[in-house]
Amino acid sequence: MPLNALHRKKLISFWILLFYLLAFCKWVNGQWLYQHDPFMFTTRFDGTTWLFMQTGIHKAVLTHNFLVWTFDILFYAFPIAYFFVFRKKPQSATKLSWVWLGFNWMYVQCYTLYPTNSIEAHTAWLLFPLLFCCSGMRSFYFVMHGLRYFFLYFFLSAGIWKLANGGAFMPAQMSAILIDQHKDFLVTSPGYWQTSFIYALINMPVTSFILYWIGLLIELSFVVGFFTRRYDRALIVLFVLFLLFDYLIMRISYIEVAPFLLLFFYSHYGLPESSKKTIVG
Repeated sequence: MPLNALHRKKLISFWILLFYLLAFCKWVNGQWLYQHDPFMFTTRFDGTTWLFMQTGIHKAVLTHNFLVWTFDILFYAFPIAYFFVFRKKPQSATKLSWVWLGFNWMYVQCYTLYPTNSIEAHTAWLLFPLLFCCSGMRSFYFVMHGLRYFFLYFFLSAGIWKLANGGAFMPAQMSAILIDQHKDFLVTSPGYWQTSFIYALINMPVTSFILYWIGLLIELSFVVGFFTRRYDRALIVLFVLFLLFDYLIMRISYIEVAPFLLLFFYSHYGLPESSKKTIVG
């Protein structure tokens, strides 16, 4: 069955629902921009971040409460604004998406300049407006699969890196990672159940190394997505399991990349037949 306007509507609706669910979780955990207390910035090793920091926008935004609140309001208002505009005036929604894309880039740059935030974890918010910028079903189809391939590369490259840097061949690697990752947690919360669990893994390097390899194999398994879409639903399950165990063992939350899984859910639909720029709102 070809991808059609109804599938597009559903994908957009699920994406927005997921966006606001994650936004609520972030607010409860004090992770909106206005809930942060800027005290230092981190400079990433990429040219776009350096150029952005030269503008001084991040300092202006993060040191003025009015601008912080404005950025938060706009960031969390754009998806619902797009949803209603898309239903009433689809062509106007396409134009709105380009503004949304540019603003998201600035917001995520500012947000992830805090040392505790990872820009990799926010790639869904950076890139998904590209999908909504499409004016026709065929362009929507190709951008959707382009983002799908990006995510495959994003996840697979983590496994390749483990092989390239030799960590996959050092039995003590996982125990050492756990010590480094949780050193503060192990000292400040010695009686917590998760602390005891991590201590146990550190003291069982063979078990830890097996878990390391299980994670590695899950990452490498995403290579299959480059050759076929047949197993995309299975890849969704594997990624969800990876997210859960990554949070349990490493206390790392990459839940905000979960919207990419929508691409795998709808990937089995075929190329739309018409090349006309028609959007059904």
